[in-house]
Amino acid sequence: MTLSTEALVPLRDLLARYCGVLLDDARLVTLRSAVERRAAAAARTPARYLADLVLDADRTELQQLAELLLNHETIFFRNRPHMDALRKTLLPSLHTTLPPGMPIKIWSAGCATGEEPYSIAITALEALGDPLPRPVSILATDLSASALAKARQGVYRGRTISNLTPAQRARFFTTTDAGLSVHERIRQLVTFVQHNLLEPFPAAAYGTHILFCQNVTIYFSLDTCRSLMARFYDALADGGILCLGFSETLWNIFDRLTPVAVDGAFLYRKDPLPARRMPTTTGQRLPAPTLRARAPRQLERKVTLFTEETVVQEGRQLIENGQLDTALELFARVPLAGRHAPMVLVLAAQAHANRGDLDLALAEARRALELNPLLTEAYLLLGLIYERQQQMPLAIRHLERARYLNRDHPLVAFHLAECYRQNKQIAEAIREYRNAERLLNNLPPDQLLEGVAVQWLIESCRRWIVRLEGER
Repeated sequence: MTLSTEALVPLRDLLARYCGVLLDDARLVTLRSAVERRAAAAARTPARYLADLVLDADRTELQQLAELLLNHETIFFRNRPHMDALRKTLLPSLHTTLPPGMPIKIWSAGCATGEEPYSIAITALEALGDPLPRPVSILATDLSASALAKARQGVYRGRTISNLTPAQRARFFTTTDAGLSVHERIRQLVTFVQHNLLEPFPAAAYGTHILFCQNVTIYFSLDTCRSLMARFYDALADGGILCLGFSETLWNIFDRLTPVAVDGAFLYRKDPLPARRMPTTTGQRLPAPTLRARAPRQLERKVTLFTEETVVQEGRQLIENGQLDTALELFARVPLAGRHAPMVLVLAAQAHANRGDLDLALAEARRALELNPLLTEAYLLLGLIYERQQQMPLAIRHLERARYLNRDHPLVAFHLAECYRQNKQIAEAIREYRNAERLLNNLPPDQLLEGVAVQWLIESCRRWIVRLEGER
């Protein structure tokens, strides 16, 4: 018997407590498939396996499920602004200010299959010279044992190496039949460790100067994200920098890290606390203790937490013109804060959806709603993604919420009609096609909505109304 969606919810919540990742309703289908695979391996029925796991919370089995569910796809130099800041400013500044011989400590948290820490290692050699003038220690951690096995193997091909320049391929890789193999001097800079971010950090993580954690917390609940940020704060050295994915704004989530702009990249800095003086028994003040390492020279510019409306306008135009990468680069260089930030998240989600990165698009749209639960465009986008995935009940639920917030949105009405029709709700489909036709008639016939002329949408509504009324 197939497991119901309701039966899977306790396991979804258990997985979120285990590794932080909260699966949305659409991915419960994937969770059901993973449960069925693990149940077959354990020679149990899916229902028995599910009941036993929820009751016992076996961490070994939860890890096996997580391996089947988590997406480890990434590419070299995925976030160019951050890598540019690392090369131009962050690494040279640390090299100048740290005591001679002290290692520069970098942590890639959620390193997946290794492209990020190897990109960091390449950048270190490009920025500081080869051989390095001081030690650079890169800790790379991930929950997935299978992803780390591939990272340690260090052989890549296909889309993941598309951002590498010809000079980088020649200098830092060896061409093999299996793909590009990372040179040994790059591998020596990186230490891979399996680690669950919800568990105590490895000792090597403390005193980190630069911490990369990109496209990880976007899949966490806000409470889990806040807790992780507080622990990251404790792990960072004074003056340390946190590099998040551009859609992982800390606005209204965590305020102990200072937003800064470095070479066009938007980052967060741990500012040193004011030195506290201890009174002596005689009332005299003792001098502050001498630190063994100075905080890195602060070349960063503090950022005002505000997203300009022009970013929304320019980003929307770029997406309408099909310039998805340019739009995402624009968003990556602005602080996501203020009343326009949720809309920028929706536009980023739209760009990622148009590129086929649906998991990230869903996560970004949901985060936008966490920041502004009254955002019609976020519900519309979620409905469109679920419609594309043929998850009609979910699509209808989100489109109905969008219609509740804005009854005059013609695309909401049109897509809701489409979903009702595909879900065999004929009366509701006819009603919404009529509503969509009425709203579309208020627009110029040649105006484009989602790249489609208004007149074509009107004619589509009329054709379906005639056809569905004839079938009743």
